[in-house]
Amino acid sequence: MIEKLVEAAIVFLIVGGMSYVIGLGIAHSVESSLRRRFEGQGLESKFNRYMLGAQRFEQRREAMLPRLVRLDAQVKSARRRHYMINKRLNDLKIARSQLMRVIGEEEAFLRTERPARKFIAYVVNRHVQRAQLDQKEHPFLSRSWARTQQVVIWAPTIGDAKALAERTYPPATGFFISEITEPQSDADELTPLQEAEMKAVVESGGIV
Repeated sequence: MIEKLVEAAIVFLIVGGMSYVIGLGIAHSVESSLRRRFEGQGLESKFNRYMLGAQRFEQRREAMLPRLVRLDAQVKSARRRHYMINKRLNDLKIARSQLMRVIGEEEAFLRTERPARKFIAYVVNRHVQRAQLDQKEHPFLSRSWARTQQVVIWAPTIGDAKALAERTYPPATGFFISEITEPQSDADELTPLQEAEMKAVVESGGIV
């Protein structure tokens, strides 16, 4: 009798254990299935959001493209203008050093009793040269005076031309007249076009 009760208890325990194991496996399978399902739904929603964001970015890029093209054209135009302005400034600096200064022109042609003659004076400023050597700027004269400048002088005689040049460019302010000549041929004189383009009329006592 006791043996039958023991056998029945053992069978009951075995059946109960198997039922527990089977139930636990089913529950784990259902849980894993549900978890995969929910995870799949989350990835799909994330993927959809990413795709929507990419589409919006592409639309925004296409909308901004014409504006970017216009801005690029404006930048290139500004660079061209900047280059042309710098080029003109450099050209003006070069042209300033090439100016043909003219003095005595008005008085010479008003004085009919003493015909005017044309002289060329070569003038340089020692103070500007010294400032350039010291890597400084002269207070009121341009750097071009560090090099010899040609000055056209209209006067009756070479003596008058020298006096006029020294009055306009006084030695006390550093000017030095190295030579005064009278052109003897057309090759030594400026053409009308050069005079019209390059000369700067200096009034009595004025300095350029």
